[in-house]
Amino acid sequence: MAQTGNYITVDDALFKIAGFAGDLGFRAAPKGFYVQLIADAFEQLNMDSFFMEGNADFDMPSEHLTIQLPKDCFNLRGVYIFTGDICNIQVSRKVWHKRNYYTQGNGYIANRTGQNTNDPYYLNDSLTRNGRTKDNTDLIHYNNGSNVNNTLFYNVQNGNLMLSASCRGAGNKVHLHYNSTGCEVGEAPIIPSFYKSAIEDFATEAALRFRMANEPENAKTFMAMQQMYERRLDKDGFNGSWHKAVSKAKNMSTAEASDLKIYLGKAAWATGR
Repeated sequence: MAQTGNYITVDDALFKIAGFAGDLGFRAAPKGFYVQLIADAFEQLNMDSFFMEGNADFDMPSEHLTIQLPKDCFNLRGVYIFTGDICNIQVSRKVWHKRNYYTQGNGYIANRTGQNTNDPYYLNDSLTRNGRTKDNTDLIHYNNGSNVNNTLFYNVQNGNLMLSASCRGAGNKVHLHYNSTGCEVGEAPIIPSFYKSAIEDFATEAALRFRMANEPENAKTFMAMQQMYERRLDKDGFNGSWHKAVSKAKNMSTAEASDLKIYLGKAAWATGR
């Protein structure tokens, strides 16, 4: 994750955006309209750069095994289950992603369930060959006899995190680590300084389009300014303020990248020596 200690507030950008759009008195549009444009730009920059990260903790949903993802989440980085509370984490375990996994609390649907009898492509990972009973079917039992009923699985569908039944006994809390849009809808973000120019160009261009649509008698006047800010932003290109902001966000954490390179190059660490 990129890091910075230099942030600006919405008010720092708001006055300039309204001024560039010719609306210092907020007569063409209310102040909230410009704040929402700033939030929209901030969210889209974070989605392009993966700059902001978020964490959230939930009680284990033992009954239905589903959790609604936080509204600012757009990319899940990790799922963990732990005992205790966030101020006193005792035992934690990683939860692994399982494709095509679906549950509403009891039983589940997946490509491989441990009972793929007569399936021409997925082997029947026989429970009886491993000495298992028909009631013990939470997850797959592989042919080498290893019981993975204690392995923790999840999948995400329609904004809901679905946990395997084995998660019920693994802990009382679920921790999510994810990439964040930075704020929920309607909230005013705290903006990293290197986003400033891109957000100003994005919001000003959108505000000018708004004025063109609502003041057709002045559309030609606003069009020249709108096209100028569209070129300055160059949102889908590589020469504008948008690309510069995304590039800076992706390449900020020099210390993190340097430490990772050393870590991966230290072969002894991988073997535990």
